[in-house]
Amino acid sequence: MAVNGHENRNNKLCSSEYQELITACSAFYHTDKEFCSAVSRAFVPIARIMHVGFFSIHIEIAKSMLAPNGLISEMTIFDDGIRHPKAKAKKFQYEMGERGTFQILMYPENNYTWTRSEVAELKFLAGNIFLMESRTRMHKSLVRAYTTDYMTNAMNTQGLMAHGDRLLSAGRLSDYTGIFMNLKNFKYINSKVGQSKGDEILVKYCRKLQEALLPDERLARPGGDNFFALVRKERAEMFLSLIREVRVSIQLHGEKAIFGIHCHAGAYNIKEGEDINVAMNCCTIALSAVKHSGKANEQAWYNPAMRERAMHDKQISQLFPEAIMTEEFLIYYQPKVNLNDRKLCGCEALVRWYHNNVLVPPMDFIPVLEREGTVCRLDFYVFEHVCRDIQDWINKGIEPVRASVNFSQQHLQNNRFAEQIVEVMRKYQIDSKYIEVELTEMSGSQNHDALLEFLKKMRDYGICTSIDDFGTGYSSLNMLREFKADIIKLDKSFIDRISLNVSDYQVDEIVIENIIRMAQDLNLEIISEGVETFHQAEFLKRVHCNMAQGFLFDKPLPHDEFEKRLRGSRIYPAPAPNKK
Repeated sequence: MAVNGHENRNNKLCSSEYQELITACSAFYHTDKEFCSAVSRAFVPIARIMHVGFFSIHIEIAKSMLAPNGLISEMTIFDDGIRHPKAKAKKFQYEMGERGTFQILMYPENNYTWTRSEVAELKFLAGNIFLMESRTRMHKSLVRAYTTDYMTNAMNTQGLMAHGDRLLSAGRLSDYTGIFMNLKNFKYINSKVGQSKGDEILVKYCRKLQEALLPDERLARPGGDNFFALVRKERAEMFLSLIREVRVSIQLHGEKAIFGIHCHAGAYNIKEGEDINVAMNCCTIALSAVKHSGKANEQAWYNPAMRERAMHDKQISQLFPEAIMTEEFLIYYQPKVNLNDRKLCGCEALVRWYHNNVLVPPMDFIPVLEREGTVCRLDFYVFEHVCRDIQDWINKGIEPVRASVNFSQQHLQNNRFAEQIVEVMRKYQIDSKYIEVELTEMSGSQNHDALLEFLKKMRDYGICTSIDDFGTGYSSLNMLREFKADIIKLDKSFIDRISLNVSDYQVDEIVIENIIRMAQDLNLEIISEGVETFHQAEFLKRVHCNMAQGFLFDKPLPHDEFEKRLRGSRIYPAPAPNKK
C-alpha cells in the first residue's frame, strides 16, 4: 500500500501544480491575507486532482514575545461552494512553537471517499504546507523582533532606519521633522515604583504618543527612556507642545497613581536628500544642547552652532586624558582677606588649562568634563597638587594658609569620597587645618542623603567644609538648617547687585544682611566672593561679613607668585574709595 501511495504521489503530487503550491507557501508575505490569496490560487488545480471540495487552515499561537497579543487566524484556502459531509473530513494538526497549533481541515468533494493512499498523500501535502507556513511565520517573527522594540511595540533603531530608507527612496523623508526625546528624571521614577511598574509607565507613555500620530507618522524607541518621532513638518510644533507633559496612570499599591512625564527634546526639519542618520544626528545634537544648557528650556531646534559646540566638546574630551598626563593643568590661588585687618587668611585653589601655550577658559572645559563624568579625575588632580604645594611650603619653612578646593557633586555618588580625600592628605602629611572642601549648593537638592553623610565624615576627620555659590539654588534656607557645613560662600551675584541706586541698594542690603545674620546665629563662617569695589567691601564690613575674595584685593595667582605673597607681607593696603 505504501508503494501505491508513493506511486500516486509521483503521479499526482510531484506535478507542476504541486510545485506551484509549495512555491506559494514558501514565499514571504507581510499579511495572512496575502498568504491566503496566494495559496488559494495555487491550490485550485491540486484540489481537483485530489478531489478536495473544501480546505481551511486554523492557526492559534499563545501569547509570547514574538506574538505579544496572541494570534488566532482561520484561512479558507479553497471552497467549491458545495456543502460537504463533515464526517468524512480529514484533520491534520501540528504543534507550533510558543504553545501554538496549526490545523488543516480537508473535506472531500460531493460524496467522494479518499483511499488510504490518497489520505497519506493529503497528509504529505498538509505537512509540506505546514512546514512552509512555519518557516514564513518564523521569518516574519524574526524580522519583527529585529525591527520592533519588544516592550513597547514601537519601532527600534533598526526599524526606524529601514523606514527612513524607504521614505528617502520614495522622495518623502523631507516631508517630516525628526524629534528626539529623553524622559526627565525617569531613573528616579524607576527607583520609586520598581522596574516592572517603570516598564508599564514606559509602555503607556509610548502608547499615548502613538495615539497622537497620523498613520504615516512613526515612533521609535532606540532604547532606555529615549524616543524618536517622525512627524509631518506642519504638525511638529503641535507634537512638541503635546510632549511637554504626558500624564500616565498606573495602579500602585492598590491605588491609581498619576505621573506627569516631562522630556527634553531636540527637533530638526529634514532637508531634501538627507537620510535618517543625518536627521537623528542633528536631533541628538539639539537634545544634548538643551539638556546641558543649564536653562529651564526643555526643547530646542537644531542649528549649526550646536554642531560646532558639539565638535568643541568632543575635542575637549579627547584632549583631556593626555593633558592630565602631561600636567597641562596648572593650579592658581586666589587670596582670601579678612576685611577687619586686611590680612591674608586663606586661598581658593583654581585650575587653569594651558594647551599649546594657549589658555583654555574654565567655562570651556569644566562643564564638558562634568557631562562626560571625568571632572572627578580633574578634582583629585587639583587636590593632590594643592597638598603637594602645602607640603613643599612647610618644608621651606613657609606657614601655609587654609586652601579651599572645589569638588563636583558627582563625587557624592562615590561611597569612598571622604576616605579618598583623607588618603591624599595622609600621603602628603597635611594637617586638616590647611584644607577646606567646597561643594556647590546644588549638591544638596540632588544628593541629599549622600551630602549629609559626607559632611558628617568630614567633621569626624576634622576637615573644614563649605557650601559654594550659596543663594543660587532653590533651597538655600533648607541647606542652612539641614547641612552642617562650616562655611558658606555668598555667591558673587549677590554682591554684583549692590549698587548706588537707592531702592535697589536697600533691598539687596536687607537680603544680604539677614543671610549673614542667620549664618552667624548658626555659628557658620561666611565669606563673600567676587568683591571688586571699595563700596562693596565697606558694605560687607558694616554687615559683619568678615572675609572676602575678589579682584579688589588680588586676582588668582600662579604658584610662584602666591608663594611670594606667603613669604612677604600678608597685610593688604587699604583700598582707595574710588578703586574699582
